[in-house]
Amino acid sequence: MKTFSFDVKMLVALTVTADSEADARRILRDNLDCADSNFGAWPDGSPILGEASMDGDGDLYEVNGEAV
Repeated sequence: MKTFSFDVKMLVALTVTADSEADARRILRDNLDCADSNFGAWPDGSPILGEASMDGDGDLYEVNGEAV
């Protein structure tokens, strides 16, 4: 059986604990450059594995549980 690889754009919400927004953005950038990722399981139970990278800076939508 053949394998097929795709580049897929996704929307993901991530929460980062940091001292400041700038620190949180740095942590995201530093850790999401081809980060190994598990996206759950295929119908047969095998894991959906991939790599994740950021495209841009991300949109801040919440601080300490409060919408911004």
